Amino acid sequence: METATTDRARGIIVGITGGIACGKTTVSVLLAEKGAIPINADEIGHQLLKSDSPVITELTDAFGQDILDASGDVSRKKLGAIVFKDKAARERLNSILHPLIIQRSRAQARQLVVEDPTCVVLLDAPLLIEAGAYDTVDLIVVVTASPAMQLRRTLERSIAQGRPLTETEVQARIDAQMPVSEKVKYADVVIENEGMLEDLHRQVDELWERLQKRGE
Repeated sequence: METATTDRARGIIVGITGGIACGKTTVSVLLAEKGAIPINADEIGHQLLKSDSPVITELTDAFGQDILDASGDVSRKKLGAIVFKDKAARERLNSILHPLIIQRSRAQARQLVVEDPTCVVLLDAPLLIEAGAYDTVDLIVVVTASPAMQLRRTLERSIAQGRPLTETEVQARIDAQMPVSEKVKYADVVIENEGMLEDLHRQVDELWERLQKRGE
C-alpha cells in the first residue's frame, strides 16, 4: 500500500495503528528515540474533550450534560460507559471527533514533512483505518498482539491509571474496534508485540532501517 515517492521532496508520514493495548505508543516512542517525530491522535482527541473544545456543545447535545465532570471537561469514563455498549452512540461520537482529529493531525504532519524533507513523522492513530485516513500516510504500520494479551494489558493499565475497568468493560472496548486481523490487511509493515522487549526492539530497528532506505 505504499504510495509515496522516494525522492524525498518532503519527509515521510508513517501511520501507526493497531488494536487497544497492542503497543502502538511503545513503538512510536522507540522510533522517536531514533529521531522520528510523533503526533498522537489520541492526545488530539483528548484535547477535544476539554471544556474549551469547539465541539463541546455538540458532545453534550448528543450525550447529555451528565458526561461533564466538575471542571466542565468531558469525563472519558462517563462517555466511555455510553459509547462502548452502544454502537450507534459510538458512531455518533466518532462522527463528531474524527473529522477534527484527522484535520489537526494531518495539518501537523504535512507542515513537518514540508519543512524538513529528511524527517519521519509518526501519526499514532488507533482509528487510522476506520476513519478512512490511511490514504493520507506514506506507510502503514500495524502493531498486533493476541486478544488475551490485549485484555491483560488493558486491565493492568486501567488499574495503574486509577480508573480500574472490569474484564467485561475491557472486552467491550476490544470488541468495539475493528479486529486486528482486518487492520493487518492494510499494513505495509506488521509488528508483533507479544511481550518480548528484545523482539520488539529488533522489529523497530528493521522498520527504521527501511524508512532510512526510502530516503536514499
